[in-house]
Amino acid sequence: MSVQAHISRQSIPTYPLGEPEKNPLFFEKRVYQGSCGKVYPVPFVDKVYDEPVDASYQSVLLENDFVRLSMLPEIGGRIFTGQDKTNNNYDFFYRQDVIKPALVGLAGPWISGGVEFNWPQHHRPGTYLPTDIHIEEESDGARTVWMSEHDPLNRLKGMHGIRLRPDSSLIELRARLYNRTPLTHTFLWWANVAAMVHDQYQSFFPPDVHYVADHAVRAMSSFPVANNPYYDIPYQDRPDANDLSWYKNIPVPTSYMVCQTNDGFFGGYDHLANGGFVHVANRHVSPGKKQWTWGNDAFGWAWDRELTDNNGPYVELMAGVFTDNQPDFTYLAPYETKTFSQFWWPIQNIGPVQQANQEAALACSIREDRNIELGLCVSKAISEAKLILYYRGELLTEFTLSLQPGESWKNDATRFPGESPADLQVRLLSASGQAILKYQGVDPSKLERERPLATEPPMPEDIPSQDSLFLTGEHLEQYRHPTRNPEDYWNEALERDPADCRCHLALGKRLLERGQLTEAAQHLNESIQQLTHRHPNPVTGEAHYFLGLCLLRLGKNNEAYPLFYKATWDYAWRSPAYYQIACIDACRHDWASALEHLESSLDTNRQNNKAQVLKAAIRRPLGETDAASTTIHHLLDQDPLDHWARFEQALISNDPCLKTEFLDRCRNDAQTILDLVFDYIEAGFHSEALLLLEWHHSHPVIEVAVPNPSERSAMTRYVQAWLEQQAGIPESEQTLSQARDQSSDYFFPSRAEEMLILEWAIEEPGGDPLACYALGNYYYDKKRHADAIRVWQTAEQAQSKIPQIYRNLGIAVWNQQHDYEQANHYYQRAIALAPSDARLIAEADQLADKGGRNSGQRLAFLENHRELVMQRDDAVVALATLLNESGRPDAALDLIISRRFHPWEGGEGMVLKQYTTAHLLLGQKHLDGGNAEEALKHFRAAMDTPESLGEAYHPLQAKANVNYWLGRSLNAMGKYDEAASRFTEAAEEIGDFAGMEAIEHSPLSYYRGLALLELDRKNEANALFESLLHYGKQKLQQKATIDYFATSLPNLLVFDDDLQARQDQEARSLIKQAEDGLQMIKHT
Repeated sequence: MSVQAHISRQSIPTYPLGEPEKNPLFFEKRVYQGSCGKVYPVPFVDKVYDEPVDASYQSVLLENDFVRLSMLPEIGGRIFTGQDKTNNNYDFFYRQDVIKPALVGLAGPWISGGVEFNWPQHHRPGTYLPTDIHIEEESDGARTVWMSEHDPLNRLKGMHGIRLRPDSSLIELRARLYNRTPLTHTFLWWANVAAMVHDQYQSFFPPDVHYVADHAVRAMSSFPVANNPYYDIPYQDRPDANDLSWYKNIPVPTSYMVCQTNDGFFGGYDHLANGGFVHVANRHVSPGKKQWTWGNDAFGWAWDRELTDNNGPYVELMAGVFTDNQPDFTYLAPYETKTFSQFWWPIQNIGPVQQANQEAALACSIREDRNIELGLCVSKAISEAKLILYYRGELLTEFTLSLQPGESWKNDATRFPGESPADLQVRLLSASGQAILKYQGVDPSKLERERPLATEPPMPEDIPSQDSLFLTGEHLEQYRHPTRNPEDYWNEALERDPADCRCHLALGKRLLERGQLTEAAQHLNESIQQLTHRHPNPVTGEAHYFLGLCLLRLGKNNEAYPLFYKATWDYAWRSPAYYQIACIDACRHDWASALEHLESSLDTNRQNNKAQVLKAAIRRPLGETDAASTTIHHLLDQDPLDHWARFEQALISNDPCLKTEFLDRCRNDAQTILDLVFDYIEAGFHSEALLLLEWHHSHPVIEVAVPNPSERSAMTRYVQAWLEQQAGIPESEQTLSQARDQSSDYFFPSRAEEMLILEWAIEEPGGDPLACYALGNYYYDKKRHADAIRVWQTAEQAQSKIPQIYRNLGIAVWNQQHDYEQANHYYQRAIALAPSDARLIAEADQLADKGGRNSGQRLAFLENHRELVMQRDDAVVALATLLNESGRPDAALDLIISRRFHPWEGGEGMVLKQYTTAHLLLGQKHLDGGNAEEALKHFRAAMDTPESLGEAYHPLQAKANVNYWLGRSLNAMGKYDEAASRFTEAAEEIGDFAGMEAIEHSPLSYYRGLALLELDRKNEANALFESLLHYGKQKLQQKATIDYFATSLPNLLVFDDDLQARQDQEARSLIKQAEDGLQMIKHT
């Protein structure tokens, strides 16, 4: 069978999403997957509906004789299914029968299953946004399904192609990562493979993997057998359940990543289906090998239910390229392209393997009876191959075999004469003697750890060396650290040495990225002054390049030109600097110089697509259309989804079919259109930019199942107006007027070019609240808070009716000025303008909480807006909390059980806490009233969580309070033995699990002490309360900090939190509990 590839529509039951958020979300301190959880400018979605509907998706089927794949370009370009046709259509990638998003993604919705391609951070910002698609057909019958996007955060172009060949079960992923911006960016790239699991599913890694690490290398474990605590599970005390390669042995959400191996494979194996898969890649480029699971316990099973109806649990077996941990970021230079391949293929009947590559997979183990158990699978047919076994270099035995993909060969008749597996070597040779696979046994006792544990860097003032200050700041920036600011380290270095050129350069680049061009230029100038103090030709041209960019954006092209030229003296900056020079040449219509400089740029970076397209664009006005067409043709052969190239192709040919094809391929998406428009503007091609905008405005957006909320943008009209004014077109004033009358929905600018045009619009006569709103969004996202407040207040003075302006001012005034009254005033204005916006109600209540409003005031506010409250899980939880605090647990319980909740990953436990609290309060009320049986029902219900909560108890979570009250009710009923059992269970708990981490004490420790008293274990109770008292006092003396290695902190979202006040309050509460307990003992 040849490779078949075709596009169709597929109907899939789908749980719909709520409307994307029209309020911009500024998550400045959100911790997400260990790095910055900033989501702007992507519209946020935090609502998933409870009933599925049939939805039609674009689906791509790719198959040959051995494997069948389906892909969903409209949901992040993921592989949806992967089947082994030779093994009863076994799904070696997790099959989903439903699209059931959960609130796991960076911007909200995320689905499990298949293969997700995560870049430039984890999870993929565009994981629930559409990709563009192209099917490539090769002369040998191979087919590649290409899917591409412009990353919504930084506008980087990421493209991946899924490739099958006719005669092989090998699935190749080809990736092209292109930085189409003039700035340096960081990225990580992980293929996130899901595999269905059960008690007989096992992951496998190279045999020399003897330890693994957690996120950020903050903890480690031996592997595969964990002889140590990991994720606070005492695996050393679980001798029959401490092999981490088995899903069944891991009870809590757990990640582990390989730190050290000499091999380039790993995978998973289903012992029930007798099938699995291997992943193979060049370990020097693709070192990342990771497993993640929600955990084989109630907590994890609740997440499984959030993500699927009937397909069950899964593990993720992730493969990282240019990264081996999360977070772990690599640089992508201006206009740089990185390419790589990864491979997967299914195996059958041989179990986990000890060696694999693109052609073969070998299982090889020495049994207790000293016989060697062998198994072999291939991805491509072999004939008369030799499998040769050596012992200490001497021939042990050999086999001749022929094998097809989907077949397996096994043998266990050879006895191993030695002791150490390191003495065994296996080679697989083709009939002609060419090496196919080589395996060298490993002696685990000889392996040593090379990777150290990561450590938290000191605060800037505690770092003695200039080098360390600079490098620490660089690390924080590279890894997008969510809660530490690299600028603090560079500023500290400059306080000590005002001439530090590295720190001036680093600060200059940061300010440039924020659009603070004058300040950036000052730092970059200072850096150049220091670099050239002794010699005019510095070792790096980086400062000259970025100062040139600053001056370009300040409109000083003539001053930028020589700086870019100086940057070309440095080979590292030659290509991007020459590209900028060529753009200036093109702006001057100096076509010959522009072409010469583009060739100079391409000399050191042939994969700069933009240089190729600009070369064609310049040849067009010169009449050299054949040469231009040839350039575009060659580029599209390399990257068929370069949309600038396709637009140029349509211009060169003047073919209406190519115009239609361009609009279809890019979906006429406003954000992609803006990228191309600014590409043209950068090189002075204003008429082409206007034509592109005309095409965009006169044609509909291509409909997709999962649309991009920003697919239409008010920005396009503003750009049109600016271009028309630059060209002296009289209609520019009318166009600007049209721009100002547009909707503010999803007007979230993020590019420096957008900032400059909006600043121009504000200066034009007539006033422009819409531009003020959008520009304020840009400023605030860039942490230019004062500038944002200034332009938003300009819109306020113009009596703008845009509710988001006042809501944004409320956030800014609280976070920057801590003025509750003024912030609340702004929120009330926003609510008056948008009375149906449920988010405003939820945020106004959060603000009231931060501002110290009492429970009664907050409760009255939420009850007055109950209809809106019921639209949001977070508002319902807040209302339930206030009802419990106000002595109305019956109302709180009715509220909670009346709906289905959808928790955020990392934010679990909030609904469960109020559910438990309500039942405990009701139970206590019945117990106090003498109705122990009714009390018991409530206490048991508190332990037995309904699925509608969307979450369950974490295995490490304390339940001492519930067990204590169960014991009290059972005592009251005369069931003393059962009561003692519950008291014992409460008393013997150790610590608690809160905020996604294990802690020594919590408010539930108090109930452990009470349980000990019920058991007449006063000395132990006294010791516990003394320990709790010491813990509370110690906590009261500590400076509150955010865990440097935190993976998820959902509490830190819209409003700044007073961490110290919150910690002090918690500490005083623990001290009070401890003192009450000690007093109780004293008086008994």
